[in-house]
Amino acid sequence: MLNLDQYTCLGAALRDALDRWPNELCLIEADRDREKIRLTYSDFKDTSLPRARALQDAGFQPGDRAAIIMSNQSKWLLSAYAIFFCGGVLVPLDYKLSAAEHLQLLAHSKAKVLVVEYHLWRAITQSPEFGNHKLSTVLVTEAPLRAELAGAIRWEEFRRKGDPVFVPRQREDVACIVYSSGTGGRPKGCVLTHDNYLEQIKAGTGTGWYPFWPGVRYLSILPTNHAVDFVIGFIAPLVCGACIVHLRTLRPEFVRDAFVRYKITHVSLVPMIVKNLERGLRAKFDELSSPKRFALNRLIGLNKLLTRKRPRVKLSRKLLPGVHKAFGGELQALLTGGRFYGALHSPVFL
Repeated sequence: MLNLDQYTCLGAALRDALDRWPNELCLIEADRDREKIRLTYSDFKDTSLPRARALQDAGFQPGDRAAIIMSNQSKWLLSAYAIFFCGGVLVPLDYKLSAAEHLQLLAHSKAKVLVVEYHLWRAITQSPEFGNHKLSTVLVTEAPLRAELAGAIRWEEFRRKGDPVFVPRQREDVACIVYSSGTGGRPKGCVLTHDNYLEQIKAGTGTGWYPFWPGVRYLSILPTNHAVDFVIGFIAPLVCGACIVHLRTLRPEFVRDAFVRYKITHVSLVPMIVKNLERGLRAKFDELSSPKRFALNRLIGLNKLLTRKRPRVKLSRKLLPGVHKAFGGELQALLTGGRFYGALHSPVFL
């Protein structure tokens, strides 16, 4: 991975990562059983920088705030990098909020730019509070050609020729304003600096909680606007040369297929989903005959005993090949986190 001590901002670290691993696979986006996008680090750079130039040509200044309201997909990360490249402050908003809530948070954050999915923009424009927004530039993804966009621009057409000017930021400068209602009530804006993120990534990769490297394939399921996936499913993989896999659906059958199809090595899940996976596995165990179930329980107990002090993935794969095969055979770690300031609680290794 990059030596993050050398960097003062996320934009600089990401810029060097894209140059360091130009031919490594960077990003895969799939929709159900169809792969839509596959980008190398060089492709990612070539797709994002024309948007950064367009932002600067549109008057986007260092320190200006830009919001993203999208589900997990390639354009989320491409847009975020363009914003950081221009020295902007990112405001990642939960796409599951209502249009009225989106408008409230856009106003509260003083966002100047918005990147948003078409169906969400339609809902926002139909809200009674829409006329009061102060956005200067709105970029809408995947809008139909003849759609009325209420002054917005299609993301796909928002690009300019020429090299954008990279704007460095200092560690104490604000990188993101993250809104969370984890304490109840209205979402509160948590102001996080570049130093906050750089130190968190350095700590996580240094301790081995998420030891990414070229060849790692991380399945991004948690929303990228959440603090956990923003770090572990966006910044950390890229500064380590790893690959991020996005799914445009979370239907269980397609998620299960993604583990096998893309040879996923790492994934972050909330504890509830981990419990659901465990229940699904135990239901299959219960279908086994008594002798097989007895033998499996003994192997599970042996695996727990031999991996109590540290993970031993190769040994676990030999003892429990069927379990690992169900997850594609390459999975090395399930990372599970809570909602306490986006901090990662503990990794669960297989």
